[in-house]
Amino acid sequence: MAVVDGASFVLPYDLQLVAALARAGARVDVYASATRYNGELLDHLRALPGVCVHVAAVSRTVAPRWRGLLAYLGLCWQVFLQRGQFDTVNLQFAPLGWLEVPLWWLLRRKLVLTVHNPVPHGHAGAQHGPTGALARMARALVFASEFSRADFLRRYGPAFAARSVVMAHGLLPPAPGVPLRPAIPAALPRALVFWGNVQAYKGVELFEALAASPELRSRGLTLQVHGAWAPALQALAQRLRGLGVQVSDHFLNASELQTLLGQPVVFLLPYREATQSGALFTLLHQGSLFLCSDVGDLGDFMRRHDLQELLLAERSALAVWAALDRVMADPAGLARRLATAQRACSWDDALAAARGAYLP
Repeated sequence: MAVVDGASFVLPYDLQLVAALARAGARVDVYASATRYNGELLDHLRALPGVCVHVAAVSRTVAPRWRGLLAYLGLCWQVFLQRGQFDTVNLQFAPLGWLEVPLWWLLRRKLVLTVHNPVPHGHAGAQHGPTGALARMARALVFASEFSRADFLRRYGPAFAARSVVMAHGLLPPAPGVPLRPAIPAALPRALVFWGNVQAYKGVELFEALAASPELRSRGLTLQVHGAWAPALQALAQRLRGLGVQVSDHFLNASELQTLLGQPVVFLLPYREATQSGALFTLLHQGSLFLCSDVGDLGDFMRRHDLQELLLAERSALAVWAALDRVMADPAGLARRLATAQRACSWDDALAAARGAYLP
């Protein structure tokens, strides 16, 4: 089969998916982009048995937009030329929208579409034309959670239900080979931290309210935001710095991330909207303590695993303080339930439940 993530939008996800497929005996060709930040993931993909990796300079981190466009078209052309080798072509994202729909129509009998988001972030409508077109032609649709599947069917209609399967998102180590870190009872934190690419939908403006709250100082906490910031949010970054928030504006490499994850801090995921969050599954892998907005799969995941105390009642400083108090009321019980959630997030188990979509 082929796994196509031409711009390497979800490379950590790709690595875990392909590793599970390889363990199940599949031969996999991966089509992805070189990237400035996490190229070691491509090296680990190459080292997997039965896996062949095809790389082009598509990502905007390594090529200007026009050159990346040509490189992506080249990758798509390779997939088409080698189509006879594949029983399945799994498309992770279609960054060109309508422009690439004709290609995937030609491969529709092999096409399995992974739906990471029902519409692109920032899209105003309930439906997205190219996503709907790809879904109609695909042999199967794969979703990372029951919530994501239900949300898609609500938006696009129940006709897709028969071809929809859930391969539940698994744990994401901060770097390949990093062992699972057991959840332990939470200690008093030193800081509240956001980590991840900073986009408008992720709600980082909550840190302004936290910085202005007298409760922050009375609890002896500091605030940190780590990740590459969207250009449109630079004014927010400057305001946060002015309020004393530690702001770093770069992609954390594996060493920096593991150092951060080892600190006695509480992570915040104050998203305005979300289907699923890769950051959540990295934090869970590392046994880290985190609080999150009650949106999308974040809320659904917490309820399914009896972790409701980690949900913010609203996106406000008061809600954060209330959640921290709930967490510290029973740290040992919370650690046990986090450990249960860790065990439930196996990639091999998830693939076994969705195997028919990938390996007919």
